[in-house]
Amino acid sequence: MSQLLTCIDRLKKGAWTFVQLRGKSLGPVDINRGDVDLLGSPESIDRLVKEALCWSKEGLCHVHVRRRKGRKTEFSLFSRDGSERLLFDLWSRLPQIDQGKCSLTFDQCLPLLSQDDGALKRLPQSLEAALYLQHLVAKKKDLSQPRYQKFLQDFEERCSELADHFKETRLNEKVSKDAAVASSAMLHEAMDLNSTAASTRLAQRWQEALLIPPRRTKAISIMGCDGAGKTSLGNALVEAEKPFVRLFTGKHFYRKSFLYKLAVIFIRPLTFQSRENFDELIAPLVYLRACLGLRIKLLRWKSGITLVDRNLIDFLYLGRKQDQPRFSRFFFLRQIFGLRLPAVHCVANFDVIQSRKDEMTSEGHAAYDRDMGRALSNRCPTDYLCFNNSGELAESAEALGRIVMALLDETD
Repeated sequence: MSQLLTCIDRLKKGAWTFVQLRGKSLGPVDINRGDVDLLGSPESIDRLVKEALCWSKEGLCHVHVRRRKGRKTEFSLFSRDGSERLLFDLWSRLPQIDQGKCSLTFDQCLPLLSQDDGALKRLPQSLEAALYLQHLVAKKKDLSQPRYQKFLQDFEERCSELADHFKETRLNEKVSKDAAVASSAMLHEAMDLNSTAASTRLAQRWQEALLIPPRRTKAISIMGCDGAGKTSLGNALVEAEKPFVRLFTGKHFYRKSFLYKLAVIFIRPLTFQSRENFDELIAPLVYLRACLGLRIKLLRWKSGITLVDRNLIDFLYLGRKQDQPRFSRFFFLRQIFGLRLPAVHCVANFDVIQSRKDEMTSEGHAAYDRDMGRALSNRCPTDYLCFNNSGELAESAEALGRIVMALLDETD
């Protein structure tokens, strides 16, 4: 737990600002307790996720980022053995007022916040209570559960303006119409709230239709630079008695293609390139064929979960063994074609990498982890786990299995 306590301390003092929407101040009691709701600007969310990836490389934690829609990021910090977890819902826009008709953003809260509360600030007590009532109405919670009864009683004792409404809600296990109207009026009076407009952008519809994988997980990409231990870790998971049934070589998504084999026979000799350099030369075609190959394989994989030792965007990353690797100028293809499998990104210290496989430079290793971490954690939709794989194989496999099973239980 001590490492997660370090993360809590850093989070409360970091170069970002969030509004904690409910509950007691963030502390050790929040470990393995449930989600902590924070409202922040997109810039603060981006800064926190970026910094957390550095914590993972330090060995303090493993970091998980899940994003299905742009307004909320599910953000988790796992202990090194995977047994403890800090779970956050990071909101950039909270659409829970007036049954979702109005939204709250960080900028609307800013004039009401104290300047002396560190990185995690609180709304005035009455507004926090009003927002919680609106949250209960929007989410249609079962208020008979002890967790919600405790919250209701706490607000009843702390918020005199809405105490009667909280008492009524607690006893009846339902938010009355009067309570909903009173809390809404209080929020509208204090802040200029925005109407929640449904997005119908073509790009978003395209992503929802073609990029998001099925709810039932059939495959997980396990990726990392050469020497990160992804193959050994994947084999260890397959050997364990878990739902992982095979480790698939990602390059076979395109190298088994008949057209690719013809290109290697007739075109590659004209370019005087090695097989890897030739793949990079035709990177956009390789990527598109790999996208198709993945979809074909998913139709054939009927049972269990397959681990794939590449992520699709790996095929658009060039010069990965050089000092300055980079994404292809065709990197935009990831927004149009593909399938965003849950990704496990194995990271490790360079001395560990070098002891396993001396094929990368220190600069190239740092660039790969940085570029992949930013690309996978920033995109929407995404399901990304930054996993520190610097430890012993048996311990790492046990920790990763524990984390992945916990995440699968939430989605499947």
